[in-house]
Amino acid sequence: MFTWTDNIYDAVWNHLKLFAYPANVKRLLTGEIASNRQIKYDDQVTIKRKSRQIAYSISHAIEYFNAADTISINTSPLLYFYGMLSLAKALIVANNPDILLDDIKYHGLYVRPISNDLRQYVEDQSQWNIDREFAVSNEGVFKHLTDLIQGFKLPDSSIIFLKNLLSVDPELSEIYRKYYQEEPSCQYLSDHRVVEDPKKDVFIFELLVKCDDKISLEKRFPALKSSFEIGGRSGGNKKLGYRNKGSVKSFPDSLGIYGPTTGGNYLIGGLEYENNGKTFKRYIVPELCDYLSMFILSNCVRYKQEFWGQVVRGEIEGTIGIINLFISNSKRRFPNFILNSLFNESFKYGSPGYLT
Repeated sequence: MFTWTDNIYDAVWNHLKLFAYPANVKRLLTGEIASNRQIKYDDQVTIKRKSRQIAYSISHAIEYFNAADTISINTSPLLYFYGMLSLAKALIVANNPDILLDDIKYHGLYVRPISNDLRQYVEDQSQWNIDREFAVSNEGVFKHLTDLIQGFKLPDSSIIFLKNLLSVDPELSEIYRKYYQEEPSCQYLSDHRVVEDPKKDVFIFELLVKCDDKISLEKRFPALKSSFEIGGRSGGNKKLGYRNKGSVKSFPDSLGIYGPTTGGNYLIGGLEYENNGKTFKRYIVPELCDYLSMFILSNCVRYKQEFWGQVVRGEIEGTIGIINLFISNSKRRFPNFILNSLFNESFKYGSPGYLT
């Protein structure tokens, strides 16, 4: 198997480029190209409009990503974000029968300070720190995307900080632990099992977690204590087995299980966000967090040039090293996610690329 290299990155885009042409998009939407899509369109006017809009959005994304790959981190986050925005729009138009591009004109995020703490932060440049850069949720693409992928909408005016986004990125978990000297909201899973049969009232969720510190683990993932109990499979030393309590009939929304393309499975905690002065946690898939994080970085590029220049050159702190890793991960993870979601299948790339 290849590791994730530029060759694999190119393979993702080679698949996506099939749909930079309206004729191919039309065949996907009508089922002429085989896929596991549950939505098939038959109204010719709708098909024609959607096919054009999806194809042109993907074409724009291709150019944004290509351009971003040729420039430095000084400005590349801005182009990567616009590329992600174009891909997100293409997916929403493809997978939501009632939406066209005119219905999703806004990206769904802004940086207007809506609390006293944020206002103090924004107005005092001496406080600026890349970890505390933020996004605020609003109507637009991000809300439609979370609804489409996870069936929920982050409340308007929710505040999300960059450091909290880095904490829930499984592919950054080891370097996050070393750099911040604190535990991320990700933990490697040795194994897991999910058995659901609502007709027979069977709901079994078993987790085998690679960790031997129960107290620390449950402090990071409170749902393990409230919704699970020690049980299920035994993993021996440095592994804890959990099984859902009998009264728990669904997986907690503050936890998620995610398998990076690079391998393994991770237990991921909820992304921390603030709303109306209160703190909440909700699991959001890493690719949606990519969209949030890249928006925050793109805002620094656009409106905080001096600050961003200091960050890039490591004059304030060395977090740019982690940001570099994040960009490397997200620029291939997000397009792969869009491709999977267009087909409702999983594209995995090895030698040669294959579809499973």
